Amino acid sequence: MTTTGTAPATARTAGRGAVGLLVLTELGSGILQGWYGPLLVGIGDMYSVGAATLNLVAVAYLLSSVLFVPLLTKLADMHGHKKLLMIAVGITALGSLLVAFAPNFGVLLVGRVLQGALVAFLPLEFAIVRQRAPEQVGKSIGQLVASLAIGALLGAVGSGVLYGATDSLVLVLTVPAIYFAVCLVLIAFFVPETDVTGGGRLDWAGVALLGFGAAGLLGGISLAGVSGWGDPLAWVLMVAGAALLAAWVVVEKRVADPFIDLDVLRHGGIGLPIVIGVLYGAHALGGTSLIAIFVAVDPDEYGFGLGLSAAMSGIILSAMALSGFAGSLLANRLVGWFSTRTTLLIAHGLGATAFLGMILASGNLALFMVWLVLGGLGMGFVISVLPTVVVSLARHDEVAVVSGLYNTARTAAGAAAGAVFTTVMAAFIVAGTDVDGSAPVTSFTGYAAVWAIGAGLAVIGGLLTLRLPKNPTPATDAAESTDAVEQTDASEAAPAAG
Repeated sequence: MTTTGTAPATARTAGRGAVGLLVLTELGSGILQGWYGPLLVGIGDMYSVGAATLNLVAVAYLLSSVLFVPLLTKLADMHGHKKLLMIAVGITALGSLLVAFAPNFGVLLVGRVLQGALVAFLPLEFAIVRQRAPEQVGKSIGQLVASLAIGALLGAVGSGVLYGATDSLVLVLTVPAIYFAVCLVLIAFFVPETDVTGGGRLDWAGVALLGFGAAGLLGGISLAGVSGWGDPLAWVLMVAGAALLAAWVVVEKRVADPFIDLDVLRHGGIGLPIVIGVLYGAHALGGTSLIAIFVAVDPDEYGFGLGLSAAMSGIILSAMALSGFAGSLLANRLVGWFSTRTTLLIAHGLGATAFLGMILASGNLALFMVWLVLGGLGMGFVISVLPTVVVSLARHDEVAVVSGLYNTARTAAGAAAGAVFTTVMAAFIVAGTDVDGSAPVTSFTGYAAVWAIGAGLAVIGGLLTLRLPKNPTPATDAAESTDAVEQTDASEAAPAAG
């Protein structure tokens, strides 16, 4: 009796300890994602490349991530999530080492390609916590996404401070490699492996079509955002990417063991939260960079903006990031007090309010800070709760790959929205600011148009949230997933307010 009583307790303790190490790993993921921004000028000087070429530092990482995520997550669902997390961390550490000691810019880009493996960390960690710490899935996911958010902030600040203090670019670039090498050792010894079937065959055609299709689409969108929507190469990439994704859908419906079971997405309740995540990615990820531009505009010269210095702009954006961090930690409590659905409704309401507030009252710094904090809290709620919904509804043998699909779709939506928002901004230029080679200044109408789109997307996301179960229940297979959604919906024929 004593043995059987203590075994579950020991497993739970091990699970909680594993979550702590996963949080540490995800913190490193955030740090790395924010690490290179302040170093780009130094990298350009070291390798004698201009601003346009430096853009490849971000593009190489983005495109490789959409190839790594489906492959690593599917292999993890088949062979073990800890095993593939270690492989992903090892690849990222190797990529970081190449970036630090690259003899030329081409090798540095190879390192950035390898670093794209870190985007698979989060879905792999989701799968581990669902199985090894099931009693605290919502809380654990909140901690993971919070560590990612705060890590990005620490990375952006820390790399700049360290570079300024040491004046050694190689030393600063080496830090991520050391960090992930330590994480790799800790994961190997202290994170338990998950139970997987180990059966089935990898649908290589599905992996290739989804990965290269998403990469083509994202690559075309990124190129259009830089060179304009008239660039024929951008359209070739987007059309080719869309065609590959369409072919992926056809292939997945015909193979016996598909890469992703599309029937589960349609009927198992997972498709809806992914669509909501796409809308969130579009308005939250696509429009964030515009805020930094807006607050720097001189109101005395242009009649809008806040005229903040670069340092003050950083503080403003840090406040938004910190409120997002707080929101992701508080989200699980809100779910406990109300429900999953109500928490997401609150999140979308905060997002819409923040966008409308920026349109109607953006000339006062204190008031603008209020809108940023509200928007940040809403973001925190969404990035914590929505992945929990996806993880809860996914079959036990598809948790990682479905979570990866959610993350990839959200990222793609943010990239697409960013390119579209750039086009909208370019359509509203202050007269006389685009002559003699000077940088054009977008009028307030351009910002208001983007924020209005963001508010509309938040409202649509809220309306779709009404169709979610009040509290999605975990499922272990397709039938159970479908039954769980149908039973929950049947018991809530008239949706409550929370």
